[in-house]
Amino acid sequence: MNPTDLTASLFFSAAVRVGADIALTRLLPLDALNKPLAPHDNYSQRVLLSLHALGIIEPELSQSHAEDWLLARDWMRHGFDSIAWRIRWASRDCRRQHEEVKELLRDIEFSEDTSQALLALWEDLALAEVTQYARWTLAKSGYNPEWTDQAVDALRRALEDFSVGQVMYLIYLAMRTLAMTHQQGGMDVARLSLVFADTIAGYARRAQVESWAIRGMSRPTDLPMSTLALIFAHEVTRLDDEYLTVRPSAEALANAMTRHRTLH
Repeated sequence: MNPTDLTASLFFSAAVRVGADIALTRLLPLDALNKPLAPHDNYSQRVLLSLHALGIIEPELSQSHAEDWLLARDWMRHGFDSIAWRIRWASRDCRRQHEEVKELLRDIEFSEDTSQALLALWEDLALAEVTQYARWTLAKSGYNPEWTDQAVDALRRALEDFSVGQVMYLIYLAMRTLAMTHQQGGMDVARLSLVFADTIAGYARRAQVESWAIRGMSRPTDLPMSTLALIFAHEVTRLDDEYLTVRPSAEALANAMTRHRTLH
């Protein structure tokens, strides 16, 4: 399976599991799902837009929906997350494809190309996990969650040396520093986003240079595992808990998948 097909299959399986109706004819809007599709809202949109670009789904935006978008006075509730999606395959074909993809993902032939594709997915998912955690932490403390955008590069670099759980702990430390800086005053609020990003980068550098023994943060109950992450961690790679506790690497992937094949 080439990298594009592998990613498309994983996206398709996650979208159908969490959002499809019983007849497998449509996907519910993102804001109507009981569980998150992906670890981050933008990642969930990426999944749907990828499937749309492949011709698998299309937005339910027919003529009958025109007035909702053109004339509705309560337009605040109309957005990307409120769009339902029509599955373009026949119900029978979709069901067969879904079952085939589930079996395929459970028994992927491990190769260099597969390893690179899975590692790229893990790195993407890991960044989505810590970015969403940073947004949640800022919002929970009364700060602007959009400040996370300033810290994305720092989070990405931190994941080169640390696991998702460990980076969450660095975010926790940075949040404490941000709160102390704010309480001391003397700094424009608009600059606090830069303080947050710089503090994460600073803690990550110190932790790497000084070889900190970082304990990982437990996952907050307010941030349940997304469907995409569950499939990736427990069915495709067999990383299981290591998805959050081990730094994303080709070696960790190979060990997890080899261990599963050895046991079974």
